[in-house]
Amino acid sequence: MKAAICVFVTFVHITAISAPPPTQIVDFSALNFDQYHHYEDLVSTFKGLEQQFPHLARTGSIGQSVQKRDLLYLEITKNVLQESPGKPMIKLIGNMHGDETVGREILIYLAQYLLNTYETDTRTRAALDDIRIFIMPSMNPDGFELAKEGVCDKRHNGRENANTVDLNRNFPDQFDTPAIISERLENMQPETTAIINWILNNHFVLSGNFHAGSEVASYPFDDSQSHHSGTNSPAPDHSFFKYMARTYADSHRTMHTDGLKCGGTHFDHGITNGAKWYDVSGGMQDFNYVHSDCFEITLELTCCKYPLASTLEDEWGKNKEALLKFVELAKQGVWGFVVDGESGQPIKNAIVEVVGIAKNVTTANHGDFWRLLIPGEYTLLFHHNDYKSSAPVPIIVTSELTSVVNMSLYKLDSDMDYFDPAGVKYTEGGSLINHTEDELKSKEEADIDTQSANLDPIGDLEAKMEFKYHNFAEMTSFLQKYHKLFPEITKLYSVGKSTQGRDLWVLIISDKPDNHEPGEPEFKYVANMHGNEVVGRELLLNLITYLCYGYGKLDDITNLVDNTRIHLMPSMNPDGYEIAVEGDVMGVKGRENANNVDLNRNFPDQFVPYRGQPESETKSVMEWIKSIPFVLSANLHGGSLVANYPFDDLPNRNYHTGYSPSPDDDVFRRIALAYSNAHRTMHNGHPCPDIEPSEEFDRGITNGAEWYSVAGGMQDWNYLNSNCFEITLELGCVKYPKHELLPNYWHDNKAALIALIQQVHEGVTGFVRDSQLHPIEDAIIQVNGIDHNIKSTKYGDFWRLLVPGDYEITIQKDGYVSQTKSVTVKPKSSTQLNFALLKIGELSTDTESTTQVNIGGVIWSDKKVDDIFGVPKILIVTVGVVCLAMGVCTAFIIRISCKKQRKYNKGFHRIDQTLDEYSDRVPMPESSAMLLDNDNVQVYHDESSSEDEIFAPAPI
Repeated sequence: MKAAICVFVTFVHITAISAPPPTQIVDFSALNFDQYHHYEDLVSTFKGLEQQFPHLARTGSIGQSVQKRDLLYLEITKNVLQESPGKPMIKLIGNMHGDETVGREILIYLAQYLLNTYETDTRTRAALDDIRIFIMPSMNPDGFELAKEGVCDKRHNGRENANTVDLNRNFPDQFDTPAIISERLENMQPETTAIINWILNNHFVLSGNFHAGSEVASYPFDDSQSHHSGTNSPAPDHSFFKYMARTYADSHRTMHTDGLKCGGTHFDHGITNGAKWYDVSGGMQDFNYVHSDCFEITLELTCCKYPLASTLEDEWGKNKEALLKFVELAKQGVWGFVVDGESGQPIKNAIVEVVGIAKNVTTANHGDFWRLLIPGEYTLLFHHNDYKSSAPVPIIVTSELTSVVNMSLYKLDSDMDYFDPAGVKYTEGGSLINHTEDELKSKEEADIDTQSANLDPIGDLEAKMEFKYHNFAEMTSFLQKYHKLFPEITKLYSVGKSTQGRDLWVLIISDKPDNHEPGEPEFKYVANMHGNEVVGRELLLNLITYLCYGYGKLDDITNLVDNTRIHLMPSMNPDGYEIAVEGDVMGVKGRENANNVDLNRNFPDQFVPYRGQPESETKSVMEWIKSIPFVLSANLHGGSLVANYPFDDLPNRNYHTGYSPSPDDDVFRRIALAYSNAHRTMHNGHPCPDIEPSEEFDRGITNGAEWYSVAGGMQDWNYLNSNCFEITLELGCVKYPKHELLPNYWHDNKAALIALIQQVHEGVTGFVRDSQLHPIEDAIIQVNGIDHNIKSTKYGDFWRLLVPGDYEITIQKDGYVSQTKSVTVKPKSSTQLNFALLKIGELSTDTESTTQVNIGGVIWSDKKVDDIFGVPKILIVTVGVVCLAMGVCTAFIIRISCKKQRKYNKGFHRIDQTLDEYSDRVPMPESSAMLLDNDNVQVYHDESSSEDEIFAPAPI
């Protein structure tokens, strides 16, 4: 079929169009709903937009219609005149049937809207910064000029082109017979030929074809081999096409609604498979998918084909959000570059294969590719006729972030297929892994200079990783090199010395690495505590490469580094590592430190308080943990494959195993599952069938003591002596595997390492301050019902990990009035909750807190109120009410006394009169919580109804 296409495809230059005489329109970005844009209006508008927004808009023509009208497009993107490798290209085409007109107009409005809001709207800016958008309002300008406004019939003048050919039946079709192919070639229209050239000579990723006559999003395939209407004909990317269609329909004001559309057809959720609706042979959307990398669907916008112009504003309102969501779909999936592993030059027409989906895409001129995918886990393969194919590359696609995979391939005659111990070159799965020191230095310095271009000239981030074992000197050099290369986001420091005097190095990675940022959580990974358990040590070096080079390029990594202070200790036992032996499966050589002490039995224990003097490594780590407000941590080990959580031992030492839950058992289980589920195999729960065939872990996690009891472990000490929640990760059945397997360990753990860091952002976070907004250090944060407290830092900030649910949180500090607030914790997010404590005896003047306290028998709220002459209104109201009550009582007493006196003067006998008991009651507030909007994010708002309810007498 592709050979047949080449017969009739001749290259058509995309040309600029000349400007018509000036019109009276000055602001071409202003939306005009009064009338349709005819051809001359369209030329003027597009040329005017190009002149008004020269850095964002460029006009062009891909060819001409039968009657020599240009097939106009407007390209919209940031720096539109520059080449932009890596930016996905999308196209939006309207008016293919000349009498179906609403799509034509809303595409013009979309162009105007995007250009007009680029400087003021962050969403628009993100779209134009990252995507090249080509808008063609009319593929059939001749037909439009014949059509009649207000005519809604299905068939009328203008549907076909000037040769009376239906352009949406004029494309080559995958199910064509040889006879039909020949007929199509003879009858190929100039509009169709121009579009085919445009599609085949550009790497469009996404496309929409806008029609009318119904209200539905239709997706491929449009026909089937049987050509029977009602036959479902799914494409290999059926799932993504449904995702595309649902994205538009769900965001459209009415398309997604149930009911019969346009007189009798029902579409579930407003979408349909094209062939299942009715069979269309020779359609444009199927041609896009079968013969290019472009995914196109057809959007039927209105029942009336050419509605009156008076409806256009309403139609724009119906479609605006759907159009924006559709454009943003271009960033859904995976993208990257494929380059020559030796020269760094881009590889054009490399094949990107998704295992299990019978549809490949190819790389463009700069080696860049985009592959649209719905959220899920996939495996990629990269091929080229002149190069060795890559090994499988596992990826995870999410709906929020775009995955990036850059790949280096090596020519068939290259000898880059083995590891050279001298450090010449090493490849794994087609990716360049290691260089000599001189090559590394020159390449990495060049990478730093070109980061702003969002291009990795030597391939995937993993191409920069050193999949080999690093002794202490090499590890030190590695850490120093990365701190030198990335000084803005790294800090290298030592927490102390090992028994033999080796530094316990830690590299911080964060956007502001030098100091704790108030409100930003601290996370740590500690590896190689047992010197012969080495996989974690190398994984942390890989993670350093991934985070540093991914920062500013990968959105998820950038967000993580910007909002987390990440501490990475590759080796807690460098002395033990130096004597360990590669290939050790279950041995103990190098496990202990130089004093033959197991460091994971050397920490003070809750059930065995005295365990001798801590080793220098242990003491340094304990001081480190006490000095930094860590929130979450993992200790990386080897010898099995499981995520192990506290407690590690039992109160009764007579038992070797048994479930020993911590007060935060549900939190620890969630954290452990986050790692296990993101790991490629850990969650299967059968770690070491060849070594421990009977060992099983449900979902790949275990309570430590239930596995086997360990006294003096580090993870329990973290939890009981600091704010830090720590788990232990066993990363493989072999303690010191062969170096050739290190790439596999990285791919197994990469997603899980990131997923665990992200767990630090789940729960409740906030600040504890006094009434003058000064931070309160060491305030106790207590979650009612959970017997484990944490403390605020010297900056007043705190992070409390919690599973989703409703909680009561109490803040206590000596000398201050305690506060309790309710909070709802939602999944995969952190809830902000701030506190302002009053000193005992202090009246509230705080305008930030949202809590009520009982002082002197009056319930005071620190809800913000206006001051009067610098005095809080609440105080004035209180004093006023009290004075008024006292005045009323005084006047009443005086009046009674006067009456008595008058009676005595007139000779009346004394009467026994009793003054009734009097109380001045003030209404109680309707709510016990008067909240400021900013103080309790994601928590209910319960406002009192009036100022008179601000205070009330204390309950008796």
